[in-house]
This record gives sequence, structure tokens and C-alpha cells, in this order.
Amino acid sequence: MIYTTGTVNTVSGSAIVKGTGTKFKNNNPAINIGMTILIKSGNTNISYMIKSVNSDTELVLAHPALATATNTTFSIHITEPDNNSDAARTMVAINAYTQYFLDAMNTWMTQTGQTKIEMPNGEVITLDSIKKMQSDISNKADLVSKNVQRFEGQVSSKGGIFSLSPSNAKTYFGLLTPNDTDNFGFYSSYDGSGTTIRLPKNGGTMMLVGDYGLGTFNGYIKDSEIANPHVTKFFSISGGSETLGWGYGIHIADPQYGCGIFYNPTLKAIKTFRTQKGMAIRDIETVLSTSNTSTDPQGFIKKASPIVNISSAGTFTTNDESEGATVTRVSQGEYLIEGVLGFNADAGWGGVDGGIEIPLDVNKQPLIWVDSEVNEDGSILVRTYHRTHPNAPKFARNDIDGYKDGDPIDIPDGRFISVRVQMPEQSIYNVRMREMEEAQKAEDERRQKEEEMKEQFGLGENDVLL
Repeated sequence: MIYTTGTVNTVSGSAIVKGTGTKFKNNNPAINIGMTILIKSGNTNISYMIKSVNSDTELVLAHPALATATNTTFSIHITEPDNNSDAARTMVAINAYTQYFLDAMNTWMTQTGQTKIEMPNGEVITLDSIKKMQSDISNKADLVSKNVQRFEGQVSSKGGIFSLSPSNAKTYFGLLTPNDTDNFGFYSSYDGSGTTIRLPKNGGTMMLVGDYGLGTFNGYIKDSEIANPHVTKFFSISGGSETLGWGYGIHIADPQYGCGIFYNPTLKAIKTFRTQKGMAIRDIETVLSTSNTSTDPQGFIKKASPIVNISSAGTFTTNDESEGATVTRVSQGEYLIEGVLGFNADAGWGGVDGGIEIPLDVNKQPLIWVDSEVNEDGSILVRTYHRTHPNAPKFARNDIDGYKDGDPIDIPDGRFISVRVQMPEQSIYNVRMREMEEAQKAEDERRQKEEEMKEQFGLGENDVLL
């Protein structure tokens, strides 16, 4: 059978066919999916397959129309219902629609972003793909669990409290609303005992991690920023400081003045300083400690330097700066210091001719004479001799049986001499200091480059370059 009643309109690229005077739905036997429609375009009949019947005046083609036609004739080959030809047509239609459905599902489930799916009636809809929805969900926080219920108890009277109990775990979280006695805040607990974080009633700005150097490893600032007496903060200086060097500190604010404490790892020095509005860092003082001082044989504190302390049997100790130096007892009253480059000139120790401190008795009289010789390789030979005081009272003459004044003798038991030495460039301490300085220089260059890049891209101080 052939159906030709009415005319149709098509638009090139569209699968919709609009009819005039047609009865696509009410026609008997019915027009159905999978049937063939011939639509005249000029002198040619173009063949299409019907995908769906939307109404008496609208069909959807399986493929978009190839040409635009207005009020043109058409013909539809109608199969007889419930016979063999209609069965074949129905099976073809079902197979075609199933394939279309599978293609649409494949598009929806495999593509990213949004996908466009054409419905059986020809309408095109835009859907978020499965991958996009999964990505969106992964970035969302769970609002409530399946077991949301009112938290009954002391906190419930404060309003806005609910409990979450996933997997039978006792986990409570809630929102506290303001009332006469409580601030707005949050309530959370695992066992119901309750921990409340309250927000202040008065106005202000909440601090974040990194504010004033709190909770951050990158609190670098400049001297000029430290000198602002109005800010209390933890800080670091990466280098290039004209006053404090590099290191780490704390600054305490005051309306007009401020003060701080600072540690310089290279110098092992703790410094105190003061700030004043509109002025540079001032009143810098270095705190004396075991890191930057040494105690001589008489117990006096002196500026630290490469020092070797030698005891009677040739045992010795070094400090950080003199690490690597060694001492050998050559013979009675003779001690060879190796791994050094002679004495270190320091006015605090008497210069190159006075780089040795010897023990004194209770009356502040020297217990020994000392002589020294610097060898060509920089090693130092120290000689010690017995020393008496014939003009002193008998108890203070330092008389020792078997020794007279000037005889070679070991350093007295329980006492030591201190020798201030010059360490070579490749000593453990000097190498370590150079490595620290080079690492700090590299950090300075990195930070300088980072600041230049932030300025180039218009980023703020707290923005992070990845």
C-alpha cells in the first residue's frame, strides 16, 4: 500500500519532516518506524527511512534531509499489519533503534565534558557525560549522610544540630546558631562528648595559615618589613640583609616601638633588636652563648674561634671551628698540633704571639712556662716547662719534687692549655660554612626569580608558583 495524502516540508540538514493535510498517526494501516518515505525534490524522489512518528503532521527521519523542499509531494510504502512484510519491517526498525540507543549510550559514557544526544522525536539535548559527572561529584563535599537525624542532648537546644552516623560510627557534626549565651560556631565529636569551635561575636578578620608567618615554612621578609613595629610575626630572612644577615626570628609589636630576637645559623649567633616606626632596625645586640664563646683555662669567657684544648697526656678537645685538628704528645712537655695553619691572630687572645692560654694557681700565678714553634706545614709544636715563684711564700712557690724552674714538664693533671689556631680552607668547618653560604645564595637567587615572575604575572605575595 502507498500513502500520499497531503504535502510535506523539509529543511536540509534537519531530520524533521513537517506535514500539511497529513494523517501520519491516524492513518490505517498505521505509518510506523522503519517504513520508507520518498520525498520529491525537483524532479528527483529522495528515499529516507522513518525513525519515529511524532504526530499526524510530523515525522522524524533516520538521517537528516539532503535537500530543502516546500509543500512537496511524498509517498510512504506501508506494510500490511501482522503479515510477513510488516514483521520484517518491525525487526529492522527495532534493530536500528537499538543500534542508535547503544551509540548514544557509548557517546554519553565515554566522552568528556558535555555531549549532545538526539532523541527519537528528533529533539537534540545536551547532557553532562558520565566522566564529567564523576569529576564534579569527586570535587563536592557530602552534605549529609543517609542517617541524618536530630542530635538529642545538651547541644540540641542550641539549634541547627544534626548527626551523621555512617557505618554505625558515632560521628556528630553540627552548626550552632547564635543565642543569648553562645557565639555562632561549629560542633563536632566522634563519641558525643562534644568539641565546639566558636566564632567571635565582634567584628574582625580571621587569621589563615601563613598570616604573620604562622603555620608556613616560607615566611621570608625584608629588613624594611621587619622594621614595621605594628606587626607581631614569625619571620625568616633569606639573605641580603644589611643588618641581621640570614636566619629566623620573632618580632613583637608595639604601637610605637617593637622588639625581636633573631638567630643566624652561619654565625651561630642569637641577636636582639629594636624597631621604631619610620626607622630601620636598630640597637642590634649579640647574645653570648656556648656557640659563639669559649672559656679559657682560668674560666674567662672569650670570643669563640678555632680552639684546641690540650690536657696532660695529650688528650684534646676541639670546637666546631677547629674540628679536624689533632694533637699528639711527642715527649714529656711536648705536644704537636696538626691539621692547622699556625696561630690565628685575634687581639682578644693576644694576637699571633699570644694565642695560648695557660692554667693559673689560686693566686693567679702561672703554673707552667710555655714555648711554641710553627713548622713549615703549619703544624704547631707546643712545649711546656715547670714554673716556680721563688719570691712567693712557701705555699705559693709551686715547688714540685724532682723538678726545678724551667724543666720540661707535662701540663698539670686536671688542667689544660688553650691554643687558638688557624684552620685551612678545606677544614670541616670551613667547607660546611661555604656549603651553607652557597645554598643560601642559591635560595636568594631562587626567591629573586620568583618575585620577578610574580611581578611579571601580577601575582600577590601569598600566591604560589607551581
